[in-house]
Amino acid sequence: MPVRPLKPCAWPGCSTLVRGDYYCARHAPLAAEKRQTAKRTVHKRYNERRDESDAFYKTERWKKLSAYYRKKHPVCEHCDNAASDITDHIKPYKTHPELGLDWDNLRALCRECHNSIGERIGLVGESAARAAG
Repeated sequence: MPVRPLKPCAWPGCSTLVRGDYYCARHAPLAAEKRQTAKRTVHKRYNERRDESDAFYKTERWKKLSAYYRKKHPVCEHCDNAASDITDHIKPYKTHPELGLDWDNLRALCRECHNSIGERIGLVGESAARAAG
């Protein structure tokens, strides 16, 4: 198997040659710390914006409806293979809060399908409606 060539450390101003990594041993911990700090900042901003939209998902009405819907639809409605883990809104709650408790706007999904299709299906329908209208 060929050996990777040496390349300079990615830390600004460092010319230490490394093989396979981005940073030399001296700068790797500093880069990891910098990455974690940036990550915490991004997560903090994201979570500050989420509070108001997540409040709906903490209500008793949503929790009961969600559990009941999954009980009636125990298998993922997208792949028809896995057990349903999540009650998802077809048209996202963020853009259509009036449909938050509408039975016809719900679908039961497994975690994998939920993560792979997310808002795309709801948004595709909206885009098509906008193009037609």
